[in-house]
Amino acid sequence: MKVHLSNAILIAGAGICFADIVYAPRDNDPGPWLTAVLGILLLRRAIVAVPQPAVVILSGCVLTTLVVLGNQGLLNINKPIWIGLILVAFTAFGFWERIHKLWI
Repeated sequence: MKVHLSNAILIAGAGICFADIVYAPRDNDPGPWLTAVLGILLLRRAIVAVPQPAVVILSGCVLTTLVVLGNQGLLNINKPIWIGLILVAFTAFGFWERIHKLWI
């Protein structure tokens, strides 16, 4: 059974990323450049006419949360646990269709 969430969640995540570029301090990790790239990737995924799988939307939400918390200084994303979570979430966000095809 395929569960699809609304692409509007990805648009909201992109808006949060773009707002964070304006309000985040410039000297914090991961910085405004990563936030801008993530916002563009979220927006690119959101404007596709096909509804995105739930895994893609949830991993986009996780990435947005980690990047915003890292920019605001609420989370040290240089620890191995957060780096691993970012890599897993980015893999699920970027390559879920290919992973799903190989799995089935």
